[in-house]
Amino acid sequence: MDVQKVKADAHLDILVQHSATVACLFLSPISLLVLLFGGLLLSLPLCALWVVLFVYGSLPVKVIADEANSDDRSMRERSSSFAKSLEEQPQAFLSDQTVGTSLVCRTLKFISYNFSLYFHDFEIEGLDNLPPKGKGALLIAMHATHNVDIPLGITGLHEKTGRAPRGLIHRGLFAFHPYFKYWGLIPGQRHTAKHLLQHGFLVAVLPGGAEEALTGHENAYVLHPRWRDRRGFAHVAQDAGVDIIPMFMKNVEEMRFNFFFFLGNRFGLTHRFQNLVDARIPGVSFVLKQLGFLIWWTLAYTGIPVPVKLTMFVGKPIRVGKEDSVDDVAEQSRLALQAMMAEKQPYGHEYMPGLRERFARLKSN
Repeated sequence: MDVQKVKADAHLDILVQHSATVACLFLSPISLLVLLFGGLLLSLPLCALWVVLFVYGSLPVKVIADEANSDDRSMRERSSSFAKSLEEQPQAFLSDQTVGTSLVCRTLKFISYNFSLYFHDFEIEGLDNLPPKGKGALLIAMHATHNVDIPLGITGLHEKTGRAPRGLIHRGLFAFHPYFKYWGLIPGQRHTAKHLLQHGFLVAVLPGGAEEALTGHENAYVLHPRWRDRRGFAHVAQDAGVDIIPMFMKNVEEMRFNFFFFLGNRFGLTHRFQNLVDARIPGVSFVLKQLGFLIWWTLAYTGIPVPVKLTMFVGKPIRVGKEDSVDDVAEQSRLALQAMMAEKQPYGHEYMPGLRERFARLKSN
């Protein structure tokens, strides 16, 4: 009883110390609702577009065996697990050509990749580190405070290699955006990811998850502590028998300036919020985490494009053996990605180096 009372008192002290943060978090949705209501008329065309895309994405898809990238049909026919994955998520096994040539993906490529080619002088280096077509690999990366880099990375890789990576996303998120399948995004399921890899697809995952996206700019280019206890991606790579490849986009945080995130970091709101979530106060921390995710998702796309130079680096493969410790594989992957970020972005979260590099390229051209 004494231990429980001490723990309860400690949690109460944390809430009192961060009462202003809690108040801001709960008032933020009210402010957002006012803004959303005020801009309702402007939002109607976007809502209509979402409805059209939702219906289009909800239409059933038929995936024939020949659409899978691998030619090993006998393995496919023997695998009841693969049949289950194909039945549960047929959209995951659309061919790279089907995804890349879809109207949704081509539109996204124009908005994201083509825009970035000129605005950011976007480049990809290290493509020779990817396995040959027909062989899978698990791509890992840091989760930025926005999501703009995700479609850019997917469409950029497809443009350069003809392969459309399958990005694993939150299953609840996919339920509201079924058209994501034409972007190469699919609900995150371990067994589906394993079979995709075994059949020659590239699969991408951000192990830091939403927690990493919510940590704020003060933690930019530092992998979230949750990387130390997340092992799912290492299990998938080992079960599928493929390499893990770290990837990093230089100046990814600087490619957008978000006024709301700037204020949150300036006044330490994101730091205090993270402390409350990490305290794991029963009931409270979970609610705050979901509330924070909702606010972040709503504001993530309000950033202003900044013309910094963008370069996406494909790192050296990390070999994963059947006898390797999953803990060692996960830690080796984390350290490799962190080292890549430190090497490519030694100045951390700074706008001027990326701007200077971009305009230097303009002068040279």
